[in-house]
Amino acid sequence: MMGIALFISIAVLALILLIVRKPIIAFFRGKKGEFSVRMWLKLLSSDQYKIINDLLISSHGHTSQIDHVVVSEYGIFVIETKNYSGWIYGGNYSEYWTQNIFGHKYELRNPILQNQGHIRALKRLLPDVPADSYIPIVAFSRRATLKLSTNEPVVYWSKLRREIRSYKTRRLTPEMVQQVYTTLISSHQNSKEKRKEHVKNVKTTIIRNKRAVAHNRCPRCGGRLVLRDGKYGDFYGCSNYPRCRFTRQP
Repeated sequence: MMGIALFISIAVLALILLIVRKPIIAFFRGKKGEFSVRMWLKLLSSDQYKIINDLLISSHGHTSQIDHVVVSEYGIFVIETKNYSGWIYGGNYSEYWTQNIFGHKYELRNPILQNQGHIRALKRLLPDVPADSYIPIVAFSRRATLKLSTNEPVVYWSKLRREIRSYKTRRLTPEMVQQVYTTLISSHQNSKEKRKEHVKNVKTTIIRNKRAVAHNRCPRCGGRLVLRDGKYGDFYGCSNYPRCRFTRQP
């Protein structure tokens, strides 16, 4: 009997490990990616660029976790880090991008849209900062092969510093740079409770969006999803286009 009980216990433990393995691996890969980008950003001149990593802010009941923010006279760089492998396909407006690993396809949230949400949160927190001061950048590891159609910067980690330093127009005064940096540091919420609240909010949003799509509704504006013929094949688009540019693959 003890042998049977031990076998059952081992089988249950193996099943639990199988279920939780993927999100655990994804979590640590994400953290590894954020750490790697931190190291690249450290090479920027500290006299010109002020770096904030893993920033968590709250505004109007919404939380926003931003991988990296770089504040300078040349703008506020809002950086979303991704540590994916395989071929990555996507565009500006689709809710999800596609990761293709040897023919197996997986969805990932569109990091450009994620960054747009981060910038909206920063604008609420920093109402006096000019809108054109925000510069979104998505940074991938070399493990990925990018097959994208975007008009916003999506670069590899090794090219991130070059991308940031390519901006030469001064958008903020030294006084505003210091004010923005001080405000962000003082607004950073790093408690376990706030972290848990943010994760819960993200999961709730994902579930709500998937339910909307399942009912043939746009998760952004509530419009109908219409099957359309595009340059790269069929896709679902919002009936409120061009006001709403939500798209999704069939």
